[in-house]
Amino acid sequence: MRTAEEKNKLFRKIGEKRREISQLQSELNSINDKKEASFQKKTELSNKISSLIDEIKKSRKERNSFTGQVKQDKVEREKRNKEVRQAVEKIKDIEKQRDELLRKHNIQGNPTSIMRQISALEFKIETEPMSFDKEKKIMKQIKDLKKKMDQSKVVSDVLGKIHALSEEIDMKKKVAQETHKKVQNHAKKSQEKHETLIEASSEIDAIKEEEEKTFKDFIEQKKRFNEVNVALKKKLEELNELSSRAEDSKKSAKRISEKKKKEQLEQKKLSVEEKMRKGMKLTTEDLLAFQGTDME
Repeated sequence: MRTAEEKNKLFRKIGEKRREISQLQSELNSINDKKEASFQKKTELSNKISSLIDEIKKSRKERNSFTGQVKQDKVEREKRNKEVRQAVEKIKDIEKQRDELLRKHNIQGNPTSIMRQISALEFKIETEPMSFDKEKKIMKQIKDLKKKMDQSKVVSDVLGKIHALSEEIDMKKKVAQETHKKVQNHAKKSQEKHETLIEASSEIDAIKEEEEKTFKDFIEQKKRFNEVNVALKKKLEELNELSSRAEDSKKSAKRISEKKKKEQLEQKKLSVEEKMRKGMKLTTEDLLAFQGTDME
């Protein structure tokens, strides 16, 4: 049987183990929270990387599509510019023919310019409100200009060709300009998608670095969690052992107490029997002892 000092020492150890276990449990919960937070953050970063990779794939596909369109547009633009250059060369040849005819027939004034003046004046009369005198004056100008044109009828066919070709050149230039705008527009979109791709790639690199750091922290927290968990299990085993020893000590003390009580009762019973043999008067305590029952 343990002494009182040994019992006190045992219970002090049990108290210490319980405090150590409580501290380890708090530490374990704190580590677990950090571990789960790191894992959650790592998962979020991984998902973000996956999303950016999908964005990069989409941007690359769109960029390549725009780049391919730019190549086609450039071919079309060159074709249209070539048509404009050919038409310009053609009109230059016709203008040479016009100038030769003007010199040959000594025609004064530029028929092309005269035609434009007549068109402008006619348009003015049709669209602008004016007094009768002013309209009469403009009509006279138109008449004089037409007279000059009559003098230059020898070049009218050439002028017609020049006029028609000028309109054709204007139309071809417009188409060429539209094609050029398409080249610029598709090139701009291609560049924008390329820049988006580069930005997403840079962002992925930064996130991967953060992801690796977070995963490393998760591994460290997991390692620390396992270490503290092992220490906690050990402390629990030690507590169970001490508690078992304390329980054994209690049972042992109880057995000894019961044995001692039993011996005391037996002694009392023997004493009562002795009194009975001698014919002595029995007390209530004697009767209880004889029946094997403690007064308490």
